[in-house]
Amino acid sequence: MRQNYQISEQFPSREEEEALNFPLFARKEYWLLHMEVDVLVPITIKNHQNQIIAFWCFSRIKNRLITPINAPFFTPFSHDFDKDGVLILTVINYCKTKYNLSIQMTLKSDLEIHKFQNSIPTLNIKKVEIGSQLSIINDSFLQQIQKKRKRRKLQSLFSDNTFEIKEVNINEWEEVYEQNLSWRKEKGHQNFMSKKEMLKAKLQFPKSYHAFLLKKDQDLIGTAFFLRVDQNLIYVYSLITSPAIDSEEPSLLLWKAIYDFANEKNISTVDMGTSMLADGSINKSLARYKKFIGGSHYKKYTIEC
Repeated sequence: MRQNYQISEQFPSREEEEALNFPLFARKEYWLLHMEVDVLVPITIKNHQNQIIAFWCFSRIKNRLITPINAPFFTPFSHDFDKDGVLILTVINYCKTKYNLSIQMTLKSDLEIHKFQNSIPTLNIKKVEIGSQLSIINDSFLQQIQKKRKRRKLQSLFSDNTFEIKEVNINEWEEVYEQNLSWRKEKGHQNFMSKKEMLKAKLQFPKSYHAFLLKKDQDLIGTAFFLRVDQNLIYVYSLITSPAIDSEEPSLLLWKAIYDFANEKNISTVDMGTSMLADGSINKSLARYKKFIGGSHYKKYTIEC
């Protein structure tokens, strides 16, 4: 960065987080949900006017500094997104010099990661995943859907009054999430957050963690858990329906509910998550499905140096 700046290992105050609209995954309370203070390495960068221009946090685990923890990707606070690449290099160099440990981070980024290898010869791209996101550009989800057959299917589901969608309240949270975990296990998906951890997150961030449940004839057939990462982004943590009813594509109703939620809250983007198989290969059918309903693809990198 072509300016004077200072790096300190401290968390910003809650007032600073609020004033600067910190994303969820950069907030102190988020990290303290999962880690003890003595294994965290917060990195705050201030300019010569003592204003915060960037913030990261790492967990120190054995011989590594890792970011994030129990989050899908690394979301730093950065005041100047045009300088993100420079800021990442600054933080990496600081940590490598001070701790002499391996650094691992997972980030969703349009940055040209390969160019970092010119500045950091030891940088290794460990994993590249394909994700999808919806840009909220239409008044209705139906208009967003690209595939005509999917539009017709959603219209058919609209006309079936046996379906019901509602937001999950705190009293139902654990029970509905437990069903979500059960269906994920049945379908061979990985589960990253336990029921206990998900409840803690909801209680700590009631305005950030949300869920919808889908019923048919009063039977629970689908759930969607999603996070409001910041004022512009929703991340869909898990959207799944019962294997017994998948052929009817009721998941379209859950995507519509999330789309409508984003529209109502003036949120510009819904991150639909990655489309990967357990062996690390792309789940092509899932990636196509997300594109058919209006999504566009991006890459998520896990790098180590």
